[in-house]
Amino acid sequence: MRFGAQPISFQKMRVPHQRLLALCVLVATGLFGTIGAAFAQTIEARHWQGATAATRQPEHIVATTMAEWRSLWSRVGMPAPDVFEPGRMNAVGIFLGRRASEGYAVNILSTSRRRDRIFVVFEERMPADIMLAQRVSPPPPPPTTRPLSGGPSFAGAAGFAPPGSVSTVTPPPSPPPARPFSQPTSPWAIVLIHRADLPISVEQRLFR
Repeated sequence: MRFGAQPISFQKMRVPHQRLLALCVLVATGLFGTIGAAFAQTIEARHWQGATAATRQPEHIVATTMAEWRSLWSRVGMPAPDVFEPGRMNAVGIFLGRRASEGYAVNILSTSRRRDRIFVVFEERMPADIMLAQRVSPPPPPPTTRPLSGGPSFAGAAGFAPPGSVSTVTPPPSPPPARPFSQPTSPWAIVLIHRADLPISVEQRLFR
């Protein structure tokens, strides 16, 4: 006895081209987003700052032990807060050095991880008039011209007024007001980082 049999056809499952492209874009976006997050990851930190450090030398110091933490605060001239945990935290001291007047400060911009390192980024804040002077450059002076002599006219020659006219003298411009006298300062900042497993670098962002 023969049994009838029907041939079974196997078909490959095909994914539409548009759906496949969208899937690839989604995977690539997630991958690059994860890599980007790894390159710039915010690190939990706490910081103190002031303008009258005991040290007058510009320096950046990393503290990893309790003795270094206390030495960091001795440069400020204050007792060290009892919040440092060796082996679990690191600290960074940023000292700008001596400044001629008040109005200077250390501004901590970010504390983040990039790859296998922690970066502390700061900028130096200056008095408003100095910052404005750096932003606005003085305009170039106008070109000087000398009148050509073309006859016996006296108008404008050698700075004299014509005969019979009344000359007026323009008073000189008043000098800019002097800045009020202030004591020299020494700005500082101490950053406590809640991690101790990565090396630390300090970057200064220049004022623009």
